[in-house]
Amino acid sequence: MSRRSLLLAGGGLLLAGCGERERPTIESSTDDSSAKSKLRAVLERRTKALADGDEKAYLADLDPSNKDLIARERMAFANLRQFEFDELKYVYARMGERTQNDGSTLLQPVIRITKLSADAGPGDLAPGESFSYRVADKGGRFVVTDIVPATRAAMDKLGFTGPEATAPWHTDKLHVVKTSGNVWLAADDSVRDLNKFVDATGQEIDFVTKLWGDRPTFPGHVLFFTRDAANFKQWFDFGTADNFNPDVLGVQMAQYGVKKDGQYYENRFAGSRIVVNLGSIESADSSPRDTIRHELVHAISSRARLGGALQAPTWAVEGFARYSETIGKPGRASAVRAVVSNGVRGGKFRNKLPAEDDFYGRDVGYNYCLGATVFQLAERIEGREAATELYATAIDTIDAGGEFLNFPRFDSIAQRIFGMSGPAFRDRWLRFVRNGG
Repeated sequence: MSRRSLLLAGGGLLLAGCGERERPTIESSTDDSSAKSKLRAVLERRTKALADGDEKAYLADLDPSNKDLIARERMAFANLRQFEFDELKYVYARMGERTQNDGSTLLQPVIRITKLSADAGPGDLAPGESFSYRVADKGGRFVVTDIVPATRAAMDKLGFTGPEATAPWHTDKLHVVKTSGNVWLAADDSVRDLNKFVDATGQEIDFVTKLWGDRPTFPGHVLFFTRDAANFKQWFDFGTADNFNPDVLGVQMAQYGVKKDGQYYENRFAGSRIVVNLGSIESADSSPRDTIRHELVHAISSRARLGGALQAPTWAVEGFARYSETIGKPGRASAVRAVVSNGVRGGKFRNKLPAEDDFYGRDVGYNYCLGATVFQLAERIEGREAATELYATAIDTIDAGGEFLNFPRFDSIAQRIFGMSGPAFRDRWLRFVRNGG
């Protein structure tokens, strides 16, 4: 499931020890106001301390009387040290300064470019996070008295905007395992058996990599695992969505790129994160591998997917991921066909693909499976590579109404992939759906 299902409303540095990669840099600003310049110096020291593994230096500029802040930042330090970053730098172009009634100063948004080795572009863009920093002079020292990551609630309360800072490394102690390549599995304390998912994840990555071929993708994958319902709700602000469903088995989060001025680049994505909800998977007696494969299909193809206001059609995004679950699994394929057949008998089929407006509504299961039928048919006609090529074409297309197969340009798409006209493919698909595959 991609993030939209929950949020419809709305070389580098080895942190485990320096290798040959370049140290993170700090973006400078021409604004020399006292609080801003002092904070820049603090962030330079903290970035160096993170790179060096020096926890004492990382915490040195924090207000020692704020025990909660110290504990949170100590946890964040330990979490971040387990990942590998190509770039950590701060962007100040949008940072404002506001004096508070108690004499402290609020500086926000402070934007941090947080580019993992698993992330990539486009260009020099990278995932970012925003924070609100409160600073003050205490006992002759300039100290950070609080750091507030940018959640939706925090931004509303404090009056700033920016890329959200809602990754699990801000909220929970993580155990992180790196597997071959740039693949990272991280888990909270509810998952004591993370290692048992390493081999399964590796096998599914091999599968989706072969399926996707040499099309554009990111250099790695990051997966977070939890059995804790409260954490699943909190991570990436999932619980703020009007249609939040705690029983969702997994979610893939495509990461928008951040420009040097701190603004989003919303046409394409710069990275991907996956959350696997083991609690719901086990309650549903489902297979973790099905969920891992489904979310990895989203992740591996998200670099090629339209983003921002003009997003790729959900029927294609979710339909292809559901189709991938059926490959090599006849029982799963039969179950998908049964869902569609039941929907046809129930009068749900309207001779077109599911539209955007109610995709995740009452008939969400049927919509997933109906989307999958396009790719099942494509494989039957011309093979699995044709199904993947159809998907790669569809996710670079705008289709809010489920009319993709009726588009005039689909004729050239069908000719290119299948050697048949668009209307001929559509007629075969209609029969395929109505006849139960």
